[in-house]
Amino acid sequence: MASVLQMWRVTTSPRTGSLRDRVTAVTQQGEDQPARSHVAALGCLLGVISLALPWLTLRSSRLAAGESIGFIETSGLPLALLISALWFLALALSLRPATRKRTYALGVIGASLLPLSLLAAGMGAERLLSDAPSVARASLGGAVWLALLSCYLLVHTSVTSLRDRPLARRLIALAGPMVILLLGLLGVFDSLALSVEFAGNEQRLLRETGRHLLLSMGSVTIGACIAIPLGIAATRNRRAERPIFLVASTIQTVPSLALFGLIMAPLAALSFAYPALREMGIRGVGATPALIALILYSLLPIVHNTYAGLRQVSPAALDAGRGMGMSRRQLSWRVEYPLALPLIGEGVRTATVQSIGNTAVAALIGAGGLGHFIFQGLGQAAPDLILLGALAVIAMALTIDALARILIRILTPEGLRQEEGS
Repeated sequence: MASVLQMWRVTTSPRTGSLRDRVTAVTQQGEDQPARSHVAALGCLLGVISLALPWLTLRSSRLAAGESIGFIETSGLPLALLISALWFLALALSLRPATRKRTYALGVIGASLLPLSLLAAGMGAERLLSDAPSVARASLGGAVWLALLSCYLLVHTSVTSLRDRPLARRLIALAGPMVILLLGLLGVFDSLALSVEFAGNEQRLLRETGRHLLLSMGSVTIGACIAIPLGIAATRNRRAERPIFLVASTIQTVPSLALFGLIMAPLAALSFAYPALREMGIRGVGATPALIALILYSLLPIVHNTYAGLRQVSPAALDAGRGMGMSRRQLSWRVEYPLALPLIGEGVRTATVQSIGNTAVAALIGAGGLGHFIFQGLGQAAPDLILLGALAVIAMALTIDALARILIRILTPEGLRQEEGS
């Protein structure tokens, strides 16, 4: 009955928008709220489970087998009681009916437990290694990663529920990472094996990060210069549409290692046939085959989104432009391309994030990048070195993705932004 009354109030209120839009909004709100509650409860349950799992792995050396260290032994009794109390409190709150206060409380608890979990691991590693040999290592256990995932679920559900509170959303989302950054600057995590690997490979990590960024961004830039005209051609010419999408889709289905191998053979033959190419750096291994493969992989998302963006331009907008006396060229540059720009930007964003991941595999053919640490760690059976490369790739992808979203938002025409916000 309450849902029926809510539906009646919304549909009879003097808001703008069609009746169907208002009914859909109420229906989606009713469907999303239980889903968010279930996700929060799952996150709290996983957080409680993490208390019973090993938090650290103590090794006598970098490559030796490790000894599992429990939660209380890692964090100490006072911090263990605090973290446990917060997790059980969050679990109890997640089982209660959804309210605004409960949403705030779960978000604050999740944002607090995020740095507390890493603080416990950092302090535990320092204490365990105080009397150990210098080659000993204390690695993060699976429970820490499970606790961090649980904190993310709490923060994410809270931020998603507070769409009408932008300041609160930012505070809850950024509080935990900012405290973690401060703790890192204070040296709290220096004893963890991941920090030790970072300190030993800092210069190489910075160098490979720059190379990884150059390869991924360079390939997407060149790919966009090829794919956007192809998407426009597919929109303008029906005969060109099928072969363009066929070629781009076929390339996308080829596994990355197979594509690298297919490109390496002809490039190696060319470099031996023409020594001048070798002097220019064009060889069967290295950055050249990686760059070509990454360019080919970037084509499909950009072509597809360019095609979709131009197709979704309203015929009314085109008719209005023609009525104002615009030529075909003016109509394209002043109406079609600006309106299609957000979707084209989304295609470039997708291709960029995809390219950052694929560039890690390019280390296998001598292209360098952050994949160097991943494959070196695999070869040496050093999990923390693998994590060093993998976490750097993830951080780069998330950062580029966030910056691309902001840029797309800035480049979106004002009218479209107002329409999306309404």
